[in-house]
Amino acid sequence: MEPQEITQTLSPNVAARIKHLKSQNPRQRSQAARELGELGAKAGVAELIEALDEDVNTYVRSAAAESLGRIGAPEAIFSLMDALHDPSSFVRRAAAISLGQMRAKEAQVALIQALDDSNFYVRRAAINAIGKLGIADLGPLLIPYLENCDPRIQRTTVTALRRLQTREALPRMTEMLEACQRNPAPRDLPLVKALVIALGEMQTATAIPTLIKVMQGYVGARSLAAAALGQIGDPVAGPVLTHALQDKSPSLQLAALKGLGQLRYRPAAPVIRGFLTDPDPRLRRMAARTLGQLQDREATPWLLQVAKEDPSPLVRPAAIAALGELGRNPDIIPDLIALVDDTNAYLRAALPTALKAVDGTSPEVQQALKRLRQDPVEHVAAAAQRACNLENHPIAPPEMEEPEASGSWLRRLLRRG
Repeated sequence: MEPQEITQTLSPNVAARIKHLKSQNPRQRSQAARELGELGAKAGVAELIEALDEDVNTYVRSAAAESLGRIGAPEAIFSLMDALHDPSSFVRRAAAISLGQMRAKEAQVALIQALDDSNFYVRRAAINAIGKLGIADLGPLLIPYLENCDPRIQRTTVTALRRLQTREALPRMTEMLEACQRNPAPRDLPLVKALVIALGEMQTATAIPTLIKVMQGYVGARSLAAAALGQIGDPVAGPVLTHALQDKSPSLQLAALKGLGQLRYRPAAPVIRGFLTDPDPRLRRMAARTLGQLQDREATPWLLQVAKEDPSPLVRPAAIAALGELGRNPDIIPDLIALVDDTNAYLRAALPTALKAVDGTSPEVQQALKRLRQDPVEHVAAAAQRACNLENHPIAPPEMEEPEASGSWLRRLLRRG
């Protein structure tokens, strides 16, 4: 097919921008290259590669490199690797970023060489890109960059090591967080945040004492530290997270509630029940979810009241889901069935799983599920059908979470905030 015929098959937007890549005006060429990336125009990949390889203008080559990464064109990998040697640091940086976005494992050697680039921003982009490749063996190569004097390089290295799950770096990362805690400085806050996130995600139990100190006193990172303690999952953090519920910061309270649920720290249940009447709907929703995770059956009457009366359309479904997590309880079937015709579709979609959990075999529940399968709202009917499909499967034990596949849209909804 001739080039003219190919152009005629493209959308007008893409065709116009491909044409502009040949403009005499470099500003128009760079804009066209950038917009092809924004459009995700795979039809323009060949022309973008040509621009990256041959255009005399730095900004055009840089825009082409950036757009090729956005589009995710594997045929551009070798041109992007070549671009790591471009005379312009702008182009080299854009090429490194794009290779990282594309997780181009073929480029690992070229990116390792870019760690010695003369330009700070290229080196930083190379560290970040290596972290995205998913090659665990590359992690040890990055550990020395934790000793860099620039906190931006340190932060990027921490993030890369977290992505690569480089556990050999954990002792040093814990030491770095301790040092920041001893001598806090405003410029170190982004590094502190990166360290806290990494130590939590990598479940670094040895960092718990340091994370507790951060949660108790490092302004700007307390909520992240609470979240990290929850991720690590050691009940030793339970009392500290419970105490954090008294803080005036809603963000810290939210993180503490979530963490207590992850820890299954039941001694906190009486305090958490009080949040079911908090003015902040985010806290009420998280409290309901946490009480379900804690299997706090004493919270049943409060959760029922929230399910029936809370003014927030998102809190009520959370209460229903929590009641389901509490397990078998035929006594509340009438209360749940009374909500089958509720105007809140999110609540109706949460009902099937809860009904099955409290007593899925009763005739009343079976009739309610039949009505919910006929609900005019598609996702409600689908939730009911999924619950009925579990007919021949045992209900999960109370201490286990409901599988993500069941009501996954609701799980995502309840995790907001």
